[in-house]
Amino acid sequence: MRRLIGIGLPLLLLLAALTRTGALVPVYADPAEIPEQTRELLEKSLSVTELEREIERIGSLRTEAERDIVHSETELARQEIEIAAHREKAGRALRSYYMGQKDILLSGILNAGSLSELLRTWELMELVFRSDREALLAYQEEYDRLRQSYEALAKSKTELSEVENALIAQRDRITALRQEVDEALAGSGQEAYLRQLMNEMQAYWRNVGLYEVREHFRALSKAMGRLPDWIQQNPGIMKTSGLKATITVTDEQLNEFIRSEDGRFEQFEISFVPGKMVLEGDNGSLSVRIEGHYTLENEPQNAILFHVDKLVFNGLELPDTTRADLEREFDLGFYPQRLIKYVTADTVDIQEGELVVGLKIGK
Repeated sequence: MRRLIGIGLPLLLLLAALTRTGALVPVYADPAEIPEQTRELLEKSLSVTELEREIERIGSLRTEAERDIVHSETELARQEIEIAAHREKAGRALRSYYMGQKDILLSGILNAGSLSELLRTWELMELVFRSDREALLAYQEEYDRLRQSYEALAKSKTELSEVENALIAQRDRITALRQEVDEALAGSGQEAYLRQLMNEMQAYWRNVGLYEVREHFRALSKAMGRLPDWIQQNPGIMKTSGLKATITVTDEQLNEFIRSEDGRFEQFEISFVPGKMVLEGDNGSLSVRIEGHYTLENEPQNAILFHVDKLVFNGLELPDTTRADLEREFDLGFYPQRLIKYVTADTVDIQEGELVVGLKIGK
């Protein structure tokens, strides 16, 4: 995070202090120096900021779902017109067979007086049957397309309903949170000071903190994508026994790897503790702590996926929406088949100081 000093210095100077009985209080002060009630208030204010961002994201999803529904309904109307014509052709063909109108062609073949007459009748019958077959196939294809369009429309409407529910839930949540903040401010006796502190912390998060957290997640995602190559270059990490294999990576090895991938991780430390992985970074003006765990997944493919359980910025914990957003955008997972094509992970365990992944060869 060394480059934060260059990126954030002008903003930090601008946001450096607030006047409170003549004292200067940095917005990025050591969390241990901030009173607990103030810290909780700042935490809630950041949650309000992030919930606003989540509401904006969900609103975009709703707009997209509504657009998909309008497009699907327009396409359905067009397809229903097309299928009506194909349905009529297919119906005529089927009725002609059912009513025996094609029997005359078969009779013509049986009663042909010469080879040339037989061939002409055969060609005519082939043309008629081909036309009938094409009409039936065209109807079947249009019917399948129409059915798929109806299914897509139903899916879009379900997604829209889910998005609407999520939007209502987040709006209710932010309303309640804002009420809590307003009540805390009103009862604090220093509302103006705290409100300014909140505004500056929110601005610092939006302009510096969020950017840096995202950039570090992006760098970690790129590094994890190259982890299989690194394991292959360090054969002692993976040990095999029959149709089983075990990958054991210590936190020291992982720190060495990510620092070789990106210099910004010189001030970033990964540690494995039972059941979770902790990532911490601090350059004196900005600190980040990420806690998470791995799960074994088999759909849509076999993978060891990382889930963010806790995200702390300058001592302030960010809400679940921020964690979910980072998980959606940045993949910190490990995919065994990028290491060896015919292996699958069947266990994952975080122990003190090391990550252990069990593999099996074959399906």
